[in-house]
Order: sequence, then structure tokens, then C-alpha cells
Amino acid sequence: MIEQPDKVREIAWNDVFRWLVLLRSVRIALLARVLVLGALGLIVTTIGWKAILWTFASSTDPVVQEWRGDTRGWLWTTYPEFSIVTTARNAHELFRAAATGLAEAPVTLWLHLTRPFVDLFRSELTPVGFLCLLACGVWELLVWGLFGGAITRIAALKFTRDEAPDVLAALRHALSKLPSYSMAPLLALAGAAVFALQLVVLGWIMQLDIFAVVMGFAWPFVLLLGLLMAILLLGALVGWPLMWATVGVEGTDAFDALSRSYAYTYQRPLRLLWYVLIAAILAAVSMFIVKLFATSAISLGNWSISWGLDEETYRAIVSPPRDPPAEPVELTGMTWLAAEAIGFWKSLLGALAAGYQAGFLWVAAVGVYLLLRKDIDGAEMDEVFVEDEPEFGMPPLAEDVASGVPEVDARAPASPGNTGP
Repeated sequence: MIEQPDKVREIAWNDVFRWLVLLRSVRIALLARVLVLGALGLIVTTIGWKAILWTFASSTDPVVQEWRGDTRGWLWTTYPEFSIVTTARNAHELFRAAATGLAEAPVTLWLHLTRPFVDLFRSELTPVGFLCLLACGVWELLVWGLFGGAITRIAALKFTRDEAPDVLAALRHALSKLPSYSMAPLLALAGAAVFALQLVVLGWIMQLDIFAVVMGFAWPFVLLLGLLMAILLLGALVGWPLMWATVGVEGTDAFDALSRSYAYTYQRPLRLLWYVLIAAILAAVSMFIVKLFATSAISLGNWSISWGLDEETYRAIVSPPRDPPAEPVELTGMTWLAAEAIGFWKSLLGALAAGYQAGFLWVAAVGVYLLLRKDIDGAEMDEVFVEDEPEFGMPPLAEDVASGVPEVDARAPASPGNTGP
């Protein structure tokens, strides 16, 4: 009798298409703790930048002056990709506002976070401006070493164990690993600086004509050092989120984070590009939904309030017109306080919406890291470093009086200890 082959009743799509795990990034990034951490990271980063630029207020460096103008507002008020329209008058305006800049949003956030280090290499930068931007970059690394590290730890445990530590536990982890999170990009910059200093010395020597001629024939050496700098800096520019993901998943130091980020970036560039493309599409679609709900919440609240509030007061404190009138209403006393309070809560909602995009960046970085680790190292997707996991040894043994053979005392609890060999 010929046996019929078993029918395929179910397909493990996550095993066939492992990149589907990135779909979980949206759900993880929507966790309240991730939204709050992402928003706090953006807020604290901007506050620190404002303070540093105020310290360099007397600088006439054109790059510093440009930065001073660009950091006057918040991310969600400066860039339309992250802004929430508070004056939508109909559904058409609401959907159009939610769809504004969706394709640019992931790129804009990437450029925003890397801008201090990218601008370090602008030709018009003076030494004072260099110090200012370097301070902004170090501040950003410290801030996101804390908040970004906490988000990556939440994402690492959620991806691998379907667990999510609370905010305080995630922040404690990030604080304990702050040097590992923050130092990895600086190590890449330090390596590039070593090569750059050699070229600076050669530039001084070339002021003498004879050495200029010698260096003209030895210019391949300059090109070689430039190539090494490009490998370091471009690898860091592309793979820096993987440094955070490495520490969050593996619990290692900055050197291992730097090594893995470069290895995964350069060994599987096309695979990395594919994963990043999927993550960018997910970011754009999910950001549209987040902005749609945030804008709808504001618009529907404004619409409901307008039915019970007179037009003049409504336009003055609840929903000021986008184009202020020639003679705006002057707010004083309680009306001014009411307008400021309403504006604060709307801005806070905008911060949370922008915090989603920031949180999604770190969450997706963990997902991409796990996929690349599986592709390159063959590590399982559920392998993660766990801190302070309790271990228990054997419970105490009780001797059987009748037989003299020791046996486990079932009433005694297991004693803490190392169960390893």
C-alpha cells in the first residue's frame, strides 16, 4: 500500500522570510516606555545643544551661526516631516498633513542625529566651531547612550524573550553600559584622527618646496590614508545604530560594538541595504499612522471645543490661525496662561510623535542586528545577554536514617549558587 505524503498544513513564514521579524519593530516602538524615552532623548539633546551654542555665542563661525538658527525650535516644530498640524479644518487637510514628508522622515532623523559629526568636516569650519560641534556630538552620544541604550535593551529583550523591562530597569542597564554605548563612535573618530594628523604634519612640511615635490611623487600614500579614513568614517556613518544594538543584545564593550558594526556593514552590504529598506518603509507607513492619530486627536478636540466656545476666544487660545491677523488679539492674565498651557500639551503630543520615530530607529536597529548576526555568525535569533539572572544550586541533602543513603529534602528550598560545571 502506497502511503500518501503528509500535506503541508502550515508554513513558518518567519523562518522562510526572516526579515518579517522587522514587522515587530512597529509594535515595540509603540510601547509607551519607548515613546517616552524617544521623546526625552530628543528634548534633552536639543536643550544641551542650545546650552553649548549659548556658550559659543560670541563665535562668528558661519557653521555655528547656522546651527544657532536651526536649533531655535524643536525637531517636531522645525521639520515638517515630524510636525503635527494643529489647525486642520477638514479631513483632506488632516490626511495631507499626516502624509507630509513621510519618505523623508527616516532620512531626516538620520541626518539630524549624525549632523554634529558630519559638519566637523566642513571646509569653512574654524577651530572654535570645531570645538563647538565636537561638544555637541559628545553631548548627543551621552544622551543617546542613556535613552537610546535603554530603548535598545527593551527591544533586545522584546525581540528575543518577548519580555519588556520597565523604564527604570532599562535606564539602569543603559547607565551601567553608558561608556560602551557612547564610546564606540568616538573610537571610530579617534582612528580617523590618527590618520588625519599624519596628513596635517605632511601639509606643514609641504610648505617647503622641496618637500612639496617629494610629496607630489609620494601622493599615493596620502590617497591610502584617505581611503583608510573613508573606510572608518563611512562604516561608522552607516553602521552606528548597530553599535547600540550590539551592546543592548550582547552586553559587551565599545570595542566589540565597533568591531561587529563594521563586520556586519562590510561583510553583507546588500543584505544590510535590504533590511534598512524594509525598515524605512515600515517607518514611513507607521509614522503616517502615528501622525494621523495625533493630528486627529488635536483636530477633533478643537472641533468639539469650538461648539461651546465663542469664535474670538477659540481663535485666540485654542487654535490660532496659521497666518496671524494684522492686529492680533493681545492675551493677558488668565487667557495667556490658558493659551500657553494648551500649546504645551499640543507640543508634548508632537514630541511623543517624534519620539516614536526616534524609538523606531533604535528598535529597528536591534532587529536588523539580530538578522545580520544570524546571517553571518549563525547565532539564533533568541540569544541575548541577560543580566543578574538568578541561579540555584542543589537543595540540601538529608541522610536516610534507615538506609544511610543521602536523599533530597523535598521540604528544603534550593540554595543559591552556580549551577555550571
